[in-house]
Amino acid sequence: MNSSFVIDDTEFPPFSLRDLIILIVGGIVSAAIGLYLTEPFRLTRTSAPLLNAVDIVSKTFAVGLFFFLTAGLLFNSHASRQYLLGRLNKGHDKRIFLTRVLHVVLISGLFAIAVTLIAFVKPIILGEASQYTISFSHLVYLPSVLASSLIVSTFLAVLASSMAVVTDDTRLSVVLGCASTLIFALVAGWSSDDNPLRYSPTRNIALLSPHNIVRALAVQLSGYQFESTWDMVRYVGFPVSVEGLAIALLILGSISIVLLFVGQRALAKNSTRWVPLPGMIPVHEVWSSAASLQEIGRIKRSLRLQRGLTTLIVGVLLVSMFVGESSYSSYIVNSTTIVHYQTPGTREDIPVGSWIVFDVDVQPPYPGFFNILFFRINIDTLGNTSGTVSYYLGILEMNSTEFDLLEESIRFELLSNRFNQSYGGGFGVGEGLEESYGSYVCALKIISDDAPSEKSYIVGTLEIIQEAY
Repeated sequence: MNSSFVIDDTEFPPFSLRDLIILIVGGIVSAAIGLYLTEPFRLTRTSAPLLNAVDIVSKTFAVGLFFFLTAGLLFNSHASRQYLLGRLNKGHDKRIFLTRVLHVVLISGLFAIAVTLIAFVKPIILGEASQYTISFSHLVYLPSVLASSLIVSTFLAVLASSMAVVTDDTRLSVVLGCASTLIFALVAGWSSDDNPLRYSPTRNIALLSPHNIVRALAVQLSGYQFESTWDMVRYVGFPVSVEGLAIALLILGSISIVLLFVGQRALAKNSTRWVPLPGMIPVHEVWSSAASLQEIGRIKRSLRLQRGLTTLIVGVLLVSMFVGESSYSSYIVNSTTIVHYQTPGTREDIPVGSWIVFDVDVQPPYPGFFNILFFRINIDTLGNTSGTVSYYLGILEMNSTEFDLLEESIRFELLSNRFNQSYGGGFGVGEGLEESYGSYVCALKIISDDAPSEKSYIVGTLEIIQEAY
């Protein structure tokens, strides 16, 4: 005898009231997390409203909670499975997955619109806009942020839908999905305050993360022109080019198409399990043979294997991202660090009373980064010098010949960095050169308040290092 399963033929609605309530609560929680993670840009510049809004949206998208919760409920709740199974039984198997994805996209779009509006209103309500005057002219940035939010939310909706179908479990898909978007955001660069200019070796791969694509796309669509690439990196967090953004969007589109094919096949396979497996949908089950129990066991093992493989694949991908990021960062650091001078051995005698000038040929910056030149001195002992010692040091854009032609008073005026110490220690100066390179000098003069002899010296180390930031 065969087992039989009786399914209610009632036409189920696409959403249940329970799912709707969970979505509303999830949306509030997701938006609250995004707001909590964001610090306002307290800037006296016209781009402040744009930067404030896009930062809130990008952080909310980086968490990804609402997208994966929405897809999980619309594909894996009892009511949703009953609805999907009813549509599949009516011969809509080729369209139902895409239709359901469209539902996820629409709900995600509404959420993106709500978050964008909140992002523009929040500074006014909470009084965070004290650094700039609020006016209706700032709403000129609303369409660009809104458009970028809708575009990226569409991709996240497709990703979340595929994750929900492949795992066939809401909680698992939410955990794996949120972990994925957060780790991608951390690897590709996470801005945590109102000045996102932080040295990040992964700046050139920032657009690997959807949350950074939101930032880049909003800036491009707004038409706002930064004064320089440096200025853009300072406030956006990474350089944005039309070409790079186009490639990122093309990659997102290609991934979305692949995910749609994968999700459609997975849904067809999942639907064959929902009736026989208890707890998947409300059904009346009648067992009539031991063979039926064996079949149920086989289906359960198949589902566990599918979920396990999905978890393994996502885990391997995320671990690979961390390993790859570490290797890439090490490569960038090694490629961009140039030692122009370093004390031979462990220490050297540094003369007191005379100028010490180094010619430095600064190399062009690594693509996507900026140059910074450090001139450091570390004092081990004061040698044969006594009293308080003053150190004048600095970095100037010229060569040593030009420096020698300067009057003494001009030299001291240009080298405004002065340190007075009667003991050892380390200090130095760093000069952000942005995209400049070429001839520079690092100059140092040590003066003691006691009359030094011509052979006075201190003992320490000197180093001149060019780095990227």
